This record gives sequence, structure tokens and C-alpha cells, in this order.
Amino acid sequence: MTCQVDNYTSGSGLTWTKPAFAKYIRVILVGGGGSGGSGRRGSAASTGGSGGGGGFCFDRTYPASQFAATETYTVGAQVNGGAAITTDNTLGAVGTTGSNTTFTINGVTVTAFGGGSGNGGNTTASNGGNGASQFTNGGGGGGGTSGGVGGASAFFTGGGGGGVSVTGNANGAGGPAYAGGGGGGGAGGHDATITYFSASAGGTAKFLTGGTAGVTAGATAGGNGASGSAFMTSGAGGGGGAADATTPGKGGDGGAPGGAGGGGGASNNGVNSGAGGAGARGEIWIISIAEDGP
Repeated sequence: MTCQVDNYTSGSGLTWTKPAFAKYIRVILVGGGGSGGSGRRGSAASTGGSGGGGGFCFDRTYPASQFAATETYTVGAQVNGGAAITTDNTLGAVGTTGSNTTFTINGVTVTAFGGGSGNGGNTTASNGGNGASQFTNGGGGGGGTSGGVGGASAFFTGGGGGGVSVTGNANGAGGPAYAGGGGGGGAGGHDATITYFSASAGGTAKFLTGGTAGVTAGATAGGNGASGSAFMTSGAGGGGGAADATTPGKGGDGGAPGGAGGGGGASNNGVNSGAGGAGARGEIWIISIAEDGP
């Protein structure tokens, strides 16, 4: 059986050429992960940034006759997390919605949407970014609310980002995903007495592990989510960064493709807050097959 696999990890408005032998063509698209928000910097009770949502995975097989001789594709690029806050008594920066990945099929564009952005740190609890669905950047796994765990995805949707709270270590882990990207973990905040709190881990993606949670007065940065492998899975979510007196943690980056970034840790006045983790790029696999079986 003749088979050709074309794999793309970058590019915008580029051209794919259909192999002459193809009878069936499988199209796998993964949208980019949303990035995490940065933590608040301030003396009042402050949350860290919430985690972004994972990207959507599109996977379908078509007769080759439905494709034109050439088609156009765009791979969603990585997006940066919310920037660290350098001014006293300032809310955290919101993350960025994940980039869409697209492929045309005889003039019709199919889209794997990117995950939702994580919220910046605030003085009240905050939701995580929603995971991407087939129809929108934010209709998959719901973002965790008030420190809740990010919503689990359906089969192809992205996991929701973990929410954040100013009460104890009540920061939600990123939501798990199967084919889509894992959600980013919620970051640590501090209460009105300036007691600092640790973060939560990034969401899993199929069998891949999410990034580790940042720990106050320890390894404050969130770990990066594990990256996926060909035809197997999207990437896992990055872990949230911990709040800390001197070195608030940066959120972990989402694993490629499609993993969401974790939120950045909160800080007191005089110390920069932790930046949000990056949302991973998307990816495309086009598998052209000559016949029904071996």
C-alpha cells in the first residue's frame, strides 16, 4: 500500500499538492493552545493568572476526489503568555487566544480553533480559559471557576484552563484532554496577610503528563507540558507558577501541539509578578493513501 505523510509545524497561506496516486486522504489539524495570564502585583489579596484552554483537534478522512490539485494551509503559531507586571497595585495581563490552524478542501476552509486565553490576576477569584471546540475558540472544556479545575474535554475538544483563588491553595489544575490540547494550570496567589500559595498542575493530554505545579519557597515556576507525537496526541498543558515573596513563578509553556500555557504567580508590591506560560503552536498531518488495504 502506497502512503504519503505530510507534516507541517509552521507556515501561513502555503500550498499542499495532492499526490497523483491518492484514493483517500486523512486530514488532522490541531489548533494552538491559549496562553496563561500573568499574576497580579499588589498588597491587597491577589490571584495569580489562570491557565489558558487547549486547542481543538480535527481528524477526518475524505475521498481524494474531493480535493483540488493544490490546497492552502496555515498552521497556528505559538502565542506568548501575559507579561509580568512591573507596576505596584496592578492587575495581571490577560493571556492570548490560541492561533487557529486551517486547511482548504476544494475551496472550503476547515478550522481547528485555538484555545481560550487565561485571565490576568485580580483581587477576586477568576476563571480559566475555555478549551477550543469544533465551532469556536472557547466552546470545549470549560475554564475552572473560582479556583476550580478546568473542564474536561470531549474527544476532540481542548481541556479548560484552571481557575484561581485568593483562598489558600485553591487553584485549579488544567482540564484533561484526549485528542485536543490540555488546559493550563492555575497560578498561586496571596491573601490579605501576604501569605503566599502554590499553584496547580497543567492538564493531561491522552497519556501525556501536564506540567508540574510551581511551589512557594521552592521551585516556583510551572513545568512545561509534555509534547505530543505524530498521530498520537496533542500536547499537555503547562503548570501554574507559584506566588512568592521574591521570585513569583512563570507559568509553564503548553506542550506542542495545542497545549495551553499555565498562569503566572502573584506578587506583593516591589516585586514583579510571574508571567503567563506560552500557548503552543498548532500542527497539520495530511495522510494520502493509494488503496483500501494492503
